[in-house]
Amino acid sequence: MAAMNVGALKKMLPKRYQHRDLIAHEISNVISEYKHLNPAVEPYVFNDGTTKQLISLSGTVPVFFLGKEVNIPVCLWLLDSYPKNPPICFVKPTSEMMILIGQYVDANGELFLPYLKEWSYPQSDLYGLIQVMTVVFGEEPPVCVRPPTQTAPTAAPLNQESQQCAHPESWRQTEVNSSLDEEPYFTLKAGDEQPFSSQNESHC
Repeated sequence: MAAMNVGALKKMLPKRYQHRDLIAHEISNVISEYKHLNPAVEPYVFNDGTTKQLISLSGTVPVFFLGKEVNIPVCLWLLDSYPKNPPICFVKPTSEMMILIGQYVDANGELFLPYLKEWSYPQSDLYGLIQVMTVVFGEEPPVCVRPPTQTAPTAAPLNQESQQCAHPESWRQTEVNSSLDEEPYFTLKAGDEQPFSSQNESHC
């Protein structure tokens, strides 16, 4: 996706956003550095069933794990009260991935990073959040390669008892395609040396 300027980003934002200039500048800074994150305005469904048109950033962020670079698919939703309130953040695994439930991610892929919990603008911002993600994901990956017998996605929430996946340490090799003409994807080799290749399919 071609880079968008601040003016174009501001026009994307619904009128009820309270700080449209600030948000447009922050998103512009982020996508100039993280080329595979794309802004979009789409309906977000809250837990109570209500929906709002919110701006999101979806795509992948690069993470170094075991000396290799992998692209972790994420989706960040900005509330219309941003930056007073932090974004709502998810990892969005592709069909060849599974969520690794941990201290920072639940079965639905929602992220609960300390940076989000302690959010306080202007000390906290979108660019800083993504930088924290790359560090945390490098220490504790939020997704892993789905075993060969579980290539089809499941509608049921993932849990550690019912579904197990290859531990990230068994990712022997990571190959990253970051061509400007193609969506990013990565190929992971699990412990059995069988490759898993996945297009970036994160959608909000």
